[in-house]
Amino acid sequence: MLKLMKYEFRKNRTALLVIGSGLLLLQLYYMFGCFTESDTHLGASAALLILWSVVCFFTVFILAVTNYSRELNSKSSYLIFMTPNTSFSIIFSKMLTILLMGTAIALVFGALTILDIELLHIRFPEMRDFITLFNLFLEDMDIHAGQALLGAFSWILIFLVDFFSAVSVAYLSITLSATYLQNSRIKGLISVAVFLLATFVLNRLAGLLPLLYEQPRNMTESFLAVLPVTAFNLAVLVLCIFICGKLLDKKLSL
Repeated sequence: MLKLMKYEFRKNRTALLVIGSGLLLLQLYYMFGCFTESDTHLGASAALLILWSVVCFFTVFILAVTNYSRELNSKSSYLIFMTPNTSFSIIFSKMLTILLMGTAIALVFGALTILDIELLHIRFPEMRDFITLFNLFLEDMDIHAGQALLGAFSWILIFLVDFFSAVSVAYLSITLSATYLQNSRIKGLISVAVFLLATFVLNRLAGLLPLLYEQPRNMTESFLAVLPVTAFNLAVLVLCIFICGKLLDKKLSL
């Protein structure tokens, strides 16, 4: 598993370098706006940093999908799928690598966000009064730091389940086209169509699930309200990975 993950990281190092370089340049631009007290540069750099974070999110998803598709549809796919590793190990190594990459990127963005807020406090000292008022508001709502952290952790778990559920559906679409439509010239388009159709159907099914709380009054109820949908997405994730593994073992022709 570790060797597979090391191989995945090597494949993605160019993308990681681009992400890191872009983030570094935008962060330097933000600091330039702060230290030169230029509201124009400060606002532009902050907007670009937010945009870059969105680009990074979609980049991680695209890497997760395209790397898998490229290996299944290339003549050199035997380098991975004919190694003494199970199909499930290969799939899990790809997902775990994407998880670690996403986590590392998120931690870097989080650390820079804290730094940027502190720089913003220096540029606009009156913002500290706003932060104080916001903390008082949270106390009035009976939301303490521990509850806020627990709520944030819960929503991160929900996001990860939703994200990897979408990745697993994409993997299944690619696997179906690579196994049953190996000789088709339009199997790429078919896999995209299958993914979009499957996503549409699954979203409609998830929409039929009941909300445990129609109007949640706190973070606990907010988390429990979407629990059926999260459990459904987790079931989709497990089922798609299981089917992918079985198809790769029985149907893949290298």
